[in-house]
Amino acid sequence: MIKNKFLRAVLPGIRAKLSFFTAALVISILGFTSVIHYSQQTKALEEKLESELKAPLEYVNSVVLDLENLSRSMILIEEFKVRVKEKKKQLSKFKRTVVQKEGGFFGALKAFGQSIGLNVKRGNVYKSVDTYFTRYLSEKEIQEFESKVRNELRKENGAPIDAPVYERIRAIAERTASARISAETSKIRIEEIVEEVKFLDQELAKPDLDPKKKKTYLSDKDKLEKERKAAEKAIPEGEKKAAAGETALTKALQNFFRGSFKDRISSLGLLPDKIRILAYDRVGKETLDTGLLFSQSSETGKKLFTQADFVESRKGLFGDTDVLEVIHNKSEAESYEVGGRQYEVVYRPVFRNPSTAERSRAMAEEIAENPKDWKDYLEEDRKISAEIAEISQRLKARMAELRKDGKAKPSADKEFKNLALAYRQMLKKRDTKLEQLQPYNSAFEKADKKWADDHKSLKEKIANTSKEILEWEKMLKFPAKEGENKSSPEEIQEKIRILESQEEEYKDSLIRLEGTKGDWGNSYEHKAEDAFYGLREAALEDFTFIPFKTGPAAIRRYYKDENERKEVRIKWRLLREWVLSGNSETELPKTPKGIAWDSGILVRSRSEAEEVMWALDSTPLLAPGEEEGKGLVYDLLRKDLLGYNIILIDRTEGVRQMRTNREEMIRYTGIIGTIAILLAYGLAWLVVRRIRVISKNAETIGEGNLNVEFPPSGYDEIGVLSESLNDMVHGLKEREEMKGELLAAEEIQKRLLPEKLPSSLNDYVEFGAFYKAMTGVGGDYYDFIELGGGKIAICIGDVSNHGVGPAIVMALFRAQIRAIFRKGERDLKKILLEANGYLYEDTPDHIFITFFLAIFDSNTSKLEYISAGHVKPLFFDASDGKIKELPAGGLPIGMDENSFFETTIEKRVLTLDSGDIFFEYTDGLDEARSPSSDMYTRERLAKLLHANGEKRPEDLIKTIVADVEAHTQQDLSKTGLSKLSDDIAMIAMRKR
Repeated sequence: MIKNKFLRAVLPGIRAKLSFFTAALVISILGFTSVIHYSQQTKALEEKLESELKAPLEYVNSVVLDLENLSRSMILIEEFKVRVKEKKKQLSKFKRTVVQKEGGFFGALKAFGQSIGLNVKRGNVYKSVDTYFTRYLSEKEIQEFESKVRNELRKENGAPIDAPVYERIRAIAERTASARISAETSKIRIEEIVEEVKFLDQELAKPDLDPKKKKTYLSDKDKLEKERKAAEKAIPEGEKKAAAGETALTKALQNFFRGSFKDRISSLGLLPDKIRILAYDRVGKETLDTGLLFSQSSETGKKLFTQADFVESRKGLFGDTDVLEVIHNKSEAESYEVGGRQYEVVYRPVFRNPSTAERSRAMAEEIAENPKDWKDYLEEDRKISAEIAEISQRLKARMAELRKDGKAKPSADKEFKNLALAYRQMLKKRDTKLEQLQPYNSAFEKADKKWADDHKSLKEKIANTSKEILEWEKMLKFPAKEGENKSSPEEIQEKIRILESQEEEYKDSLIRLEGTKGDWGNSYEHKAEDAFYGLREAALEDFTFIPFKTGPAAIRRYYKDENERKEVRIKWRLLREWVLSGNSETELPKTPKGIAWDSGILVRSRSEAEEVMWALDSTPLLAPGEEEGKGLVYDLLRKDLLGYNIILIDRTEGVRQMRTNREEMIRYTGIIGTIAILLAYGLAWLVVRRIRVISKNAETIGEGNLNVEFPPSGYDEIGVLSESLNDMVHGLKEREEMKGELLAAEEIQKRLLPEKLPSSLNDYVEFGAFYKAMTGVGGDYYDFIELGGGKIAICIGDVSNHGVGPAIVMALFRAQIRAIFRKGERDLKKILLEANGYLYEDTPDHIFITFFLAIFDSNTSKLEYISAGHVKPLFFDASDGKIKELPAGGLPIGMDENSFFETTIEKRVLTLDSGDIFFEYTDGLDEARSPSSDMYTRERLAKLLHANGEKRPEDLIKTIVADVEAHTQQDLSKTGLSKLSDDIAMIAMRKR
C-alpha cells in the first residue's frame, strides 16, 4: 500500500488508467481499421487501373507485334528476292545435264530416214534439268506474299497505299534486307574461311610438302586472313545498318496505323490523361507513344521524362542488360513523385513470338523455383542433345555429299533414311523421358480424379433433384392417402419451384465444370510440363512460318482448348516429318481431315528449317554446370525479345482522394476517442466513489483495527468484494485469536525443552542444541536427562505431521520417557518397548514417532544408543578428520505392536575420543527447501560438519543454522509461523 499521500495524489488512479486504456483501445481499433481501409483503397485503385490498362496494353502489344510482323515481312520479301536470285546461282551447280537425241521436226525426219535405211545421223542434244537441290521458294509465292503485305497498308480512309509511297517504304526494306544479308553472308563466309584455313594449316604441317605448294598455301592463307578481317568488320556495320533500317521502316509503317490505333485504344477505355504507353525496340528507340495520338496524353508524365531516377531506370532496360535480369528486376511497379504529382511506372517486355516466349518464361521460372524436381530430366536432356548433335553432324555431312552428287533426293538415300530414323528415335526417347521424369504426374492424376468426382457428384445431384421433382409433381396430381403427411398445393408448388431452381444451379455448375475439361489456363503444372515438351517445336514453327495473326491469343487458345492442343501437336509432328523425310523443299505434307496449315506463310525451305532443327535439338535446355542463364530456354527468350512497353500511370487524383479519406478518418478517430475518454472517465468516477469507501476501511484494517465493517455495495463485483472483505475481517479476527493461542503454545512447548544445556559433565563433554517449529508449535523433540553417576541420557524425536496435535503427542511422549527413567530403568531397549506400548494403544494409526535414545557414561567415554526409525547420526572422528555415518534403523514408535517392534530395534555402542563429535537431527534439516524448492541435503550437512569439526558444539550449531537460513532465505530465530517445510531439531556432543 502506498502510504505517501503525495505519491497517492500524483500517481494515476483507476479513472486515469481506465480512461487511458479506453482511449488506447478505441484509437487502436480505429487506427487498425483506417490502415485496413487505406490498404483496401490502394488495392482497389490498383485493380481498377490494372483492369483499365489490361485491354489497351494487350492491344498496344499486338500493335507492336503487328508492326514488327509487317516490318519483318517486308524485309523478308526483299530478302527472298535477293535470296531467290542468289539461290538460283548457288543451286545451279546442282543441276544435271541430260543427253537426249535431237528432237523437233528435223529430229523426226532423221528418225524416219533411219527407219527406212537412209544413211542419216541423228545428233545429240545436251539439256540442263533441275534436281531436288535446285528447287527453292518460287517467285510466284513471294509475289503472293507481297500482295498480302501491301494490302495491309491502307490509308485512314481505307484507300490502298499510293505506289510512290509504297516504293519508298519498299526501298527502306530493301536496304535493310541487303544489310542483313551482308552481315549474314559475312558470318557464313567467316565459317568457310575457318574451315579453309584449318585445311591449309594441316597441309602446311606436312614435312614433305613441296616448296612451291607451300608458298602457294601461305599466300592463300594470307588472303583468307585478310578476307576474314574484312568480313568481321562488315558484320557490325551490316547489323548497325539493319537495325537503323528496321527502326526507319517501323516509323514509316506507323503512319498507316495511327488513325486505327487511336480509335481502337479509345474504344478500349484508355484514359489518355491518366495513362500513357510508350513502346521501345530492344536498342532503346521509341516505336510508339500514345502521347502522340492523344492531346490529353501529351502532357502525362512530361516532367517525369527528365527525372534522373526514371531516366536511369529506363536505361537499365537496354544496352548490355540481360532480358532475364530486366524481367526479374522490373517485375514490380516503380513509384515517382514529380511536381506534386504521383506516378507509377510499369515495365513490360514484348516478344516477337509470344508462343515461344511464353514457354521460355514458364520454363525459366519452373527451373528457378523447382530445380531439384527437374534435375533428372535436364540431365537426360543434355545426354540426348549430345547424341542428337552427333547424328546431326552425320546428317549434315551426308546432305553435303548428296548436294555434290545431285542425283538423288534425301528421301531416296538409304544412309539419310537410317540417320533420320535414328533422329526420330532420339526425339521419341526425349518425349518418353519427359513423361517418366516430369514431377507432376501425381498432381495431374489428382486433378483428373477431382474433376471426375465433381462431375459425377453434379450429375447425381441433378438426377436426384429431378427424381424428387417428379415425386412432388405426383403429389400435386394425386391427393395423399389417409395416414400420409398432407401438404397444401401451394406448399407443393413452392417446393417444386425451389427444387427446379436448385436443379438449374446444378446444371449451370455442370456446364461450367465441363467447360474446364482440358483447360490449362489456370494450371501452372500443365503449363510447365508443356513448356518442356513444346519449346523446341514452337521455336521451329516460328522460324519456318510468318504467322497470319500475332499476339498471345494463339497460346491462350492452346492452353484453354484440348482440341486446339491436339491439332497444334499434330502440325508439329507433320512439320518434323516434312524436315526429316527429305521429300520436298517447299511443299508441306498433307494434313488430316479437319486440320489446316494455318501456322502462317511458309518462308523457309526444308533445308533451312533442317539447319535450325538440328541447332534446337542439339542445344540442351539448360547448360551443364553452375552457369546461370545458359541454355536453349534462355537463348530463345533473349532472341525473341522485341522491346519493352513502358506504362506511365498518373495516380495523383486517386492518391489525393485516399489522403483526404485518411485525414477524415483521423479526425473522426480523434473525436470518437475524446468522447470515449470522457465517458470512460465518468464511468470510472462512479465506480471509484464506491471503491474509495472500501479503500478507507482497508487502510483502517491495515493499521490494526479489525472492528471494521464494509458497507453493502449491491450485487456486482464491488458488492461481492465488500462481502468477501467482511468475511476476511472475520477470519482475521479468528486468526489473530489463534495466533495468540499458538504463541502461548509455542512458549509452553519451549518450556518442555531443556532451558539450558547440561553442565554436570562439562569436564568430559560439551553440548549444543537447536529447535524450530514450522508452525510455532511442532512435533520435533530433543532432551537431556541427567541420570547421576556420571551418566546422561540424550533424546531426539520426530512426531509425524505438524502443528498442535503432534505437539501434544510430543509433550505426552516426553513425560513418558522421563517417567520411565525416574523409575530407574536404564535398559534402552526396554525403555523403547514400554514407550511403544503406551503410544500404540493411545494414538491413532497415522501418528508415530521416530526416536533416537542414547546414554553417555563419562567414566568409560562410551555412548550406548538405540534408534527407532530415526535419521542415522553423523560422527566426526577427530583421529582421521572424517565424517562417518553411524548405523541405525528400526521401526518408528507407535507404528506396530511390541512383538514386531522388538525385532526391529537394536542397541549399539560408540566410544568417544578427545575431539570426536556426535551429531543427530530430525529430517526437517536436510529436507529444508530453498525458494526454488531445492533441498538442503544430508551431503551438504556432512560437508559443513567436516569443515567445522574443530568448533565447540554451540558454535557448530550456530554455523549450521546460519547456513540453513542462507539456503531457505528465512530467519529461524523469529518466533511464530514460518515458511519451513518441516520442524527442525538438532543436537551435538563433543568429547573434550
